Amino acid sequence: MTVLGSAQSAGLRLLGVKPSSLFSTSDPFALELADLANEVATDIAQVHDWRKLQLLATLAGDAVAIAFSLPTDYDRMPKKAEVHSLNWKTANFRRVRDQDEWIYIQDNLISGMPGNWIILGGKMQIFPPMPVGETARFYYASNKVVAVDAASAGSKTAFETDTDCFVLNERLLTLGLIWRWRSQKRMEYAEDLKNYELALEQEIAKDKGSNILTVGTQRMPFDVAVAYPGVLGQ
Repeated sequence: MTVLGSAQSAGLRLLGVKPSSLFSTSDPFALELADLANEVATDIAQVHDWRKLQLLATLAGDAVAIAFSLPTDYDRMPKKAEVHSLNWKTANFRRVRDQDEWIYIQDNLISGMPGNWIILGGKMQIFPPMPVGETARFYYASNKVVAVDAASAGSKTAFETDTDCFVLNERLLTLGLIWRWRSQKRMEYAEDLKNYELALEQEIAKDKGSNILTVGTQRMPFDVAVAYPGVLGQ
């Protein structure tokens, strides 16, 4: 479904009106829905680490650089982000707690293998410099929540035309438009917000995938990693 389709569905439920266009019209109601559509889409993308928006970034070491540009569509790191080493199979890069610790690590040449990382100044910082042949890999959330159209592989950060499509669930976009429009007009929207939040919870639950059912006593804490099941070269 296009953004126009989502807005038309919302328009029918709000005012019994089905806008013919969002971005090539002077109709105030359609323009309001167009403006809200981008805000609602951003809110939905930010509320959860959606698997559809997770992309893998790779940074190659050259034994000199410690600051690396983030992907152009970078929005944020997932809540449980890890930066993985290509060469070290039993250890990840260590997340630095804050800027003060980052200064301390560099001043005292504290290395630890494969290294430490922090995001500062819009760049991924890794210390000590990764050697040639080392690669840091991590997943990040993309800010491109809009597909150019249903048949295209192109994506962008905001709706601009009626044929643009929401990368995530279109029903969420429709329900989000309904409660946000009523809220904006200082109208009663509690039931609409409840419907939206219920749909959001359902989509988040589906996005995580099926859970593994464990029968009996748990043999290992949930946050403990399994030992690498192979022969290590290090």
